[in-house]
Amino acid sequence: MGIPNTERVGVFSESLVSKEVMGFPGTCFPMGIVAQVDPDVCTDLEPKPYAIQTYADAVASFGKESEMAKLVRIVTLIGVNKLVCVPVISVLEGAPTKDEYLESLDILKTEEAPEIIICDSISADVHLHVRNHCDVCSTNRKERRAHLGAMAASVSAWVALALPLNSGRVTLWASVPLSVEGTAHSSSVYFAAACAAYDALELDPAMPLHNIQVTPELFGGLYNRFEDADYEALYAGGLAAARTINGKVYIDRWVTTYTKDDGVSPAVPDNKYQEGTVAKVKDFVDRGLRNRLSTLHPREKASESTVGEIKADAIAQLEVYEGAEIIESPQIISVEKQPDKRTRVHVNYVYKVVLPLNTIFLHGTALI
Repeated sequence: MGIPNTERVGVFSESLVSKEVMGFPGTCFPMGIVAQVDPDVCTDLEPKPYAIQTYADAVASFGKESEMAKLVRIVTLIGVNKLVCVPVISVLEGAPTKDEYLESLDILKTEEAPEIIICDSISADVHLHVRNHCDVCSTNRKERRAHLGAMAASVSAWVALALPLNSGRVTLWASVPLSVEGTAHSSSVYFAAACAAYDALELDPAMPLHNIQVTPELFGGLYNRFEDADYEALYAGGLAAARTINGKVYIDRWVTTYTKDDGVSPAVPDNKYQEGTVAKVKDFVDRGLRNRLSTLHPREKASESTVGEIKADAIAQLEVYEGAEIIESPQIISVEKQPDKRTRVHVNYVYKVVLPLNTIFLHGTALI
């Protein structure tokens, strides 16, 4: 990715994930929502951001039957109360165009707070816009991830939807829920919103989402049931999914759409971003370290003693994350001033991400 060659003052960061080395205060990570609204209630001619904390706020601003209000209801019922909502304004009657979604995503791009994005669209073109939104924001110190929904008739069709996204920042949920009355929803958008809410509420970035029971007031079950072989194919193809046990809905596994390294030609299979927690941990560590150094070194002389202090502070912060079992084996490779720009200090560090414990295999033999 590369840090932009900026002349601005501040702490800038970049982070890579490889197979070798791999905070927001309050009760949840902030979320951003881009969705359709009722034009009779929300009469804005151009999209603008709304700070929303409750479902009642959304109903008053966007209309009770709007997709925006329905998504807000889901995430607030689960417990999220920090939302930046940007309406999708449709000029003509009917569904908004991909460009109208892009316009709203660009408005959301200017907001600092959101870290998790959801959207009511099931369009593959809009999903690509969401992926690009997350990538652009994340390279500009606004780290973001997205949870998206869609609809497909088969496992292979689901995998085909995930293939062009191929992003460690985007999760596509393949489980389509039933309403509490037992009627199938038209897509997995609402379930993706629920999973995004659980992502936002889990403040430990290394804690997996699997085996969380989804709030029973939201869904009455799952419309598309998968066999064991289907789950294997979904996860290998970059799809996340849920399961039902005794009528209760549980998140089965949170993976991202990343399945191959397309930074090389030809692209090669790769799983370093497969777990949803990888990008979350990486963002958490980078953001925390950046904020810590910004706080401790807002006005400094570019002296050798300052370089030593920066190294000590960076080590201390990484050790905090290691103690919390978010990362392992952190190392500061070097802290040094740039030879041709002595006003710049580069901190090079590596660490291993603590991944979810997904599977325990038992190998027992009964001896007679």
